[in-house]
Amino acid sequence: IPASVGKDDSVVGRESELLSTVGRLFDAYEDAAERVNEAGFDDWPVQVIHADWHPGNMLFLDGRVSAVIDYDSLHLLPAIMDVANGALQFSILGGPVDPRHWPPELDEDRFRRFLLGYEQEHVIASEQARVMPSLMIEALIAEAVMPIAATGSFGRMEGFRFLQMINRKVRWMQQNGERLLTMVTQ
Repeated sequence: IPASVGKDDSVVGRESELLSTVGRLFDAYEDAAERVNEAGFDDWPVQVIHADWHPGNMLFLDGRVSAVIDYDSLHLLPAIMDVANGALQFSILGGPVDPRHWPPELDEDRFRRFLLGYEQEHVIASEQARVMPSLMIEALIAEAVMPIAATGSFGRMEGFRFLQMINRKVRWMQQNGERLLTMVTQ
């Protein structure tokens, strides 16, 4: 990442801050992955999952989901992966074009409503529910890092500023994971 992002004007003179941000994200990803693996991830039942679950991949009719589209990311993994990614994507808060101004927190009401909707059809196993914040952290970091490593940016946004925002959101999820868990395990 430092090589691809380092060409950006927002990094000039702040290379050590970029390295620190990338290091914190690496550590957060490793910590989250360790928690998930310790919870028995490899032993959980698998099924076909969408693996790109977000509002942009849904069609709505009369305020209700009428179709889910974009199946090029299908994987055979535990269903909780889609639940965690969906909860993240439906509750994440953005903002203006500059990600430095995006809030770090999730919209907890949308998070809770997403889970309530899911649980009307399926029960989330308690051992899987306990690692949802960790799965969300993994998903958020992975989705941001891959395009930035390849291009130096995330869409039209400067990679360094986007990584700083991701770092703030990850830190918020780490600090508020227990509260999020109470919403998952209700």
